[in-house]
Order: sequence, then structure tokens, then C-alpha cells
Amino acid sequence: MRQVKLPIYPVVYPTGHRLNQNESQFPLPVRIKNQLDSMTYHDLHEYPVEPINELFERYATYVGVTPEQLLVGCGSDEMIHVVTQALLAPDDIVLSPTPDFSMYPIFTTIAHGQHVQAADLSYEGILEAIETYHPKLLLLSNPNNPTGKLWTVEELTHLATLVPYLVVDEAYMDFTPDASMIPFIAKHPNLIVLRTMSKAFGLANVRIGFMVTNSELAHYFRQFIPPFNISGVSAKICNIFLKDGHYLQESIEWHEEMRQKWMVALEAIGQVLPASTNFLYVELGQPEVVWSHLTALNVHTSKQSTGIRVTIGDEAALKLTQQAIQQYVESMNVKNS
Repeated sequence: MRQVKLPIYPVVYPTGHRLNQNESQFPLPVRIKNQLDSMTYHDLHEYPVEPINELFERYATYVGVTPEQLLVGCGSDEMIHVVTQALLAPDDIVLSPTPDFSMYPIFTTIAHGQHVQAADLSYEGILEAIETYHPKLLLLSNPNNPTGKLWTVEELTHLATLVPYLVVDEAYMDFTPDASMIPFIAKHPNLIVLRTMSKAFGLANVRIGFMVTNSELAHYFRQFIPPFNISGVSAKICNIFLKDGHYLQESIEWHEEMRQKWMVALEAIGQVLPASTNFLYVELGQPEVVWSHLTALNVHTSKQSTGIRVTIGDEAALKLTQQAIQQYVESMNVKNS
């Protein structure tokens, strides 16, 4: 048995408003609900060939590639797992910025690799870390999770020339599709892009993620994926959303409107970093204190080393958070008086 000390993800559902998971709170349009209600399940005894084939076609059209350039899995997490298993030999180095998605070191360790991090989120920091560690794989989220920082296409295309493989995790890119690296896959044969239906599409429960790369790499990675690794039910649900010509734009517009309201509310306690995602990062002097205060009032956020990450919630979540923030500010004023 290998001696590893990997964190076990705590699957908990606390009472109150769950603003720590980046789950979409955009209310489903009635037309989408009606289509979901009308889904048939007469083919549950069959392996899901046709729904998955349709999903490949529809998603390829959506992102502007061919189906041969796609892989699909149980969330983009499975795609990270496939990439690390397929590319890493023992002790190969995977580099990520600081901070970034917590699953990167976990999947690297499972694949017997070594995960290292650049000192910060600066472009210069990444360049210095590449020079220091000579990673086989540079893996980063864009926009960054948890801060929302958006790496530029110019930065990423240059980084692609410095490492054997560049994996850009675009879980939140549907909110700003013009910044995607997918159009540059043809120019960079070592480029791998990850996408998901969990964020802007709001389908976290369906657990569907994609890998987008060139057809040669996709063919190689396909060897590491078992047949029928996703369910036909999940594929059918995704196809409903991909067929709808207005849903995604409605979701994006709702998040943009709510993001402005949340920024105003959160600016009362700290510096809110600019973002185009379904979350905001608030830099704080006392992250633990603020996080604990909000948690006690059933506002659950993601605690980070320099602040908190807050999912953009609906009006009810916003109202309770505003009240919690007001109580915190008043208590701090009393303390400091």
C-alpha cells in the first residue's frame, strides 16, 4: 500500500446559503424545465451510445472543433485525472501557480508525479518557476480559481512554447469565451484545454466535463478512458441545454447583473478582485474572522489564505449576506471605538 496523505473531499450540505461550491444559482427558465420533465427513460437498459454521440457533435459545434478533438468525462476532474495518468512518469513535475485549484496536486500525486507551485499568480512568477523546475506539464485554471484572474492569450501562447505540455482549465471560460485558448490548439500541438457544464451552464449535478485538444492527442488520451464513462441521462440533459439558443446568454447576463450587486455588498469588508466568473474573491486582513462570522450566520463561503471566495448567489442569498456583513462591520466598529 502506498503511503500517501491526500485530503478527502468533505461532501457536506450545511444549512443556509452554500456560497462555497461555485454552484450556479441562476433560475432555470420554464421552457428548459418543461423539456427536462418530458425526458423519456425507456432506454435505461441500453449502454448510452446515441446520446453520447449527439453530445460530442453538439459540444464540438459549440466550441468550434471537430468531435475527434473531444473527450468527455465525469466533470473536468476526470479529465485532469486522465491527463496526469496518461502523461506523467514517476517523479515528473507538474507546475501550477499559487493559488490555484486544489485538485491539481491530488491528481498529480495519484499519478506518481510531483506537484510544485510558482510563488504567486504573476506571469513573471510562472516564468521563473519554469526555469527553476523544468516541469513536464504546466496546469493552470483560466480564469483562476479562486481569485478570478484572467491570463491573457499572449501569456498562455508564450508559456506553451516553454513546456512539453500546457493544460488550461477553462471551467469558467463560458462567461468570457473570447479569452479561450481553444482557437489556438491548431498552432500548439502540446495544448490541452478543459471545459465543464458545471458553471455557466449550471449543471454541476450532471457531472459532465470535456477535454479539447488536437485529434492526435485526443486519440492518445482516449486509451485511458473506459467506454460509457458517462451516463446517457447526463448526456441527454446536456443536449437539451446545448440545443437551446438563448439559455447560456441568459445565464451570463443574470450573473453579470448579480455580480455587480455582490461586489457592492462585499466591498464593505474588503477588496473585491475583478472577475467575470460566478464567484468573487475578497481580500481580507482577517480572513478567518470574517469566514467564521459569516458561517455562524449560515452564509457559507470558501476560506482562503488571504481572503474568501464567494459564489454569486440569488437575491435571497444576497440579502442574508448583506445583513451578515452589516453585523460584522458594526461589531468591528464597536471593537475599535
